[in-house]
Amino acid sequence: MPSAASHATARPRLLVVDDSRAMRAILRRVLACRSLGETEIHTVADGEAALEAVDSFAPQLVISDWHMPRMGGLELLQTLRQTGHTELAVGFVTTETSLPLLQQARTNGAAFIVQKPFRDEELLSAVRNVLQAAHEAADPEPAVKEAPTLVDTAGSAKVMRRFVQAWLPGLPFRVIEGEKFGSEHLSAKNLLAIYSPHSGKGTGVLAAANMPALCMLGGGAIQADPKDIRQAIQDEKPSPAIIESASNFFHDLDAMLSHQLPVGEVRFKSANLVTRDDARLRAALNDSPVRVDYRLSVPGYGDGRLVLIRA
Repeated sequence: MPSAASHATARPRLLVVDDSRAMRAILRRVLACRSLGETEIHTVADGEAALEAVDSFAPQLVISDWHMPRMGGLELLQTLRQTGHTELAVGFVTTETSLPLLQQARTNGAAFIVQKPFRDEELLSAVRNVLQAAHEAADPEPAVKEAPTLVDTAGSAKVMRRFVQAWLPGLPFRVIEGEKFGSEHLSAKNLLAIYSPHSGKGTGVLAAANMPALCMLGGGAIQADPKDIRQAIQDEKPSPAIIESASNFFHDLDAMLSHQLPVGEVRFKSANLVTRDDARLRAALNDSPVRVDYRLSVPGYGDGRLVLIRA
């Protein structure tokens, strides 16, 4: 059975499934965008036809509607998983808004869910993430001991991207390295995490996220209602559940820091909300040369900032 990874080095194959001829044409036009590079696009009108096309066309990604005759999108996804296509990426472009139903799709491994009507860039961003993940899976990075550090290396974005992808399954996002997280990016409140050396001596690590990044990481991980996440970003008032989830992100991050930052092994100590005037945070942002900065972008939510700093 052909796998998605077997096509990662060839032109990506995209299978579009939608019972509307007009929507199939729209999706084809959007996916033919130059930013995706050369792709092969095949379209079908329902889930049953898609199952046949999966075997004959061997797509790397299936982009499906939800409500279709004969076999809908959720049934298509479940059937693919039951018939051995466990690694095939399936994303949805749909008007479906039922949270329990959408959760079923995520439970079955949906790569993304884009709501109709959609912005072209929103869909393209989701597709790029899937294709990039497939490419990286076919061309794995070196073992940890040979991996580049997070400081002054383009590879750090790749490391962080994989970590965020595991934390936010199904959400389209971008991680961009190198755009400095300055004091002008601070929110009224920000999440500051502290990591101490295992030995209790030497240099530790500080990590910080401003309010948009906090809400995107925390809210996305617990699959909070998108409206609640946007409201939390706007008001800078995340729920306790979102704060706890974002803190857990930084807790789990220490395993990566232990191998990537040139400070020896460190362990998570604490994560707390601090104001933009917090002396330790501002000093770290302004004075620490050993650091790596990220911009986290999620369609519909905007951009947030993350930074890892040798304390």
